[in-house]
Amino acid sequence: MAQLKGAILQGAYKEGDKLPSERELTNLFNVSRGVVREAIRGLQVSGYVKIKQGPLGGAFVKENSAGLLEMGVSDLYSSKKLSINEVGRVRQYIEPEIARLAALNVTDGYRKKLEIALEQEKQGFESNEDLMNKLTAVHFILAEMSGNIILKNILISLISLTHQIINELLTESLLTIHRIGEHDDVFMSVITGDPEAARKSMAFHSACFCDEFVQLEKATVEKATAANSVQASSFPSSPCPFNGPGKK
Repeated sequence: MAQLKGAILQGAYKEGDKLPSERELTNLFNVSRGVVREAIRGLQVSGYVKIKQGPLGGAFVKENSAGLLEMGVSDLYSSKKLSINEVGRVRQYIEPEIARLAALNVTDGYRKKLEIALEQEKQGFESNEDLMNKLTAVHFILAEMSGNIILKNILISLISLTHQIINELLTESLLTIHRIGEHDDVFMSVITGDPEAARKSMAFHSACFCDEFVQLEKATVEKATAANSVQASSFPSSPCPFNGPGKK
């Protein structure tokens, strides 16, 4: 039902708003309840709404900017139309510019946020997931500081996919591809308001991480190839004396 999606996109229903009941939507758009249910199900699958159960439940509008991008890039990766190398390289292209813009927009409030995020990175972690959340906090703050909503949402979607890939492929500590302290130079450049230094330090950090990230894919492929070779060599040789049909 395009009318309901259009109402969300045009701001009639904002993020966090609860959509009207099925009966109300049926009367509002003059359609059957079946059509309304199918429309809400489609909006849920597309990432526009989330369904909450219980007496106070219903369909609630989600933030559809980064959320839809996240779904899009995740689908591209899952369908093998987007490689790990491409994900890493795009981050390598945009993050230096984000850091440069962040240095131009630094405020006392943002300095404090970055200081807290950097301190939390160095306070230890309980799991790879915990460490990932701490290490990406700086990137999210810089994206917000950039003041560019397109760059911000692209980066959020790419970081989300990066987390997904690491969770799928990395069997060792996250520290093997991202060390503590790698954000220090970026942090100092940004909080001192030096855009060129911020760009250069983030370019260096992004290049290092991208190389490690791509190596993760390469190592995974090599392990899979080796495992397949071992499995193939473990098969007993055929007792058949023929190499093929009609051949001795």
